[in-house]
Amino acid sequence: MMPRRLNVQSTAWKENKLILLIEDEQNTELTDWKDSERMLVDSDGLAFIYVLEDEEGFNYISIGHNHWNEVKKALVEDAVFVVQNEKREELELTAFSREMYFLTDNIQGNANYGQQMEDEVIKVFGTEEKTQ
Repeated sequence: MMPRRLNVQSTAWKENKLILLIEDEQNTELTDWKDSERMLVDSDGLAFIYVLEDEEGFNYISIGHNHWNEVKKALVEDAVFVVQNEKREELELTAFSREMYFLTDNIQGNANYGQQMEDEVIKVFGTEEKTQ
């Protein structure tokens, strides 16, 4: 089965927690999901993809470029990241910070991700070009 992609529609703060709000037409129970503790990059879509699993396969939580400033703020503040569905069920994304730090560091100076992705990551996350 193809992975199901769910886009983050908006973000919200609750104390030291950044909530990534998703719309899910299938009304999936987040309690059935498992954290895969890994993240992918969608260079063409300018998005980071957090991977979750359920009994049917993978669920990709797509964090588009328009939410990166909030993600950066949450990283700086060492906040907890959670995904929340329309039923207000939450699932903590335990490896989010670690994966974001790894990817944003890896993207800089790496042509494999494309120039636009690299430029946007540097702009938002404040990374600098690696010395050649």
